[in-house]
Amino acid sequence: MKTLPIIILFTAVSITGYGQCPSNKGQLEIAASYGSVTSDQVNIGTVENTKTLTYNSGIAFVTARYFLYSCLAVGFAGGSTNERGQYADAFNPKIITSTFKQGVTTIALEVYYVYTFRKYVEVYTFIGAGPAFTTVITVTNPTLYTPGNTITTSSDGLKAQYTPIGVRVGGRLGGFAELGFGYKGLINAGISYKFGRPCWWKL
Repeated sequence: MKTLPIIILFTAVSITGYGQCPSNKGQLEIAASYGSVTSDQVNIGTVENTKTLTYNSGIAFVTARYFLYSCLAVGFAGGSTNERGQYADAFNPKIITSTFKQGVTTIALEVYYVYTFRKYVEVYTFIGAGPAFTTVITVTNPTLYTPGNTITTSSDGLKAQYTPIGVRVGGRLGGFAELGFGYKGLINAGISYKFGRPCWWKL
């Protein structure tokens, strides 16, 4: 009977800490984020001063990561972005020679390392790489009287991301912000939710 209060206290502390559990071994985390200024957008508007971006959706990603150890995780990420723009005549910028719509879908493998744990706060870094599939619809020679000729092209390539610093704040449900360069953008932010075992099962 003397051990009953200890068991109750241990259980209460465990339940209280459940929502504050940091990333740990055997835990799954799902994240949704939105980024801007991706590697695809850096040179927009610099091609012979004739290319102009008129619309950019930013890039939305869904990421699932699994922690192999308390501070090391691997994950898969998938995201897409859409852009619209136009090309002007090199000699007369008022004349639009063509318009375009571009869609990019990226799938990547990522490796995360959490190097600082604090109550409700994690600081981490990650690198990632994977294929990107691009579709561009170009309309050439549009005028007030004719819609122009439509050309659709598809291509694929390898994209990468390096994020030297990311900060997550929260318990099971948390928000995060990342600073890096690549397919997720210069600035990427979102929310995530952690599944898995309570802290007192952490290995």
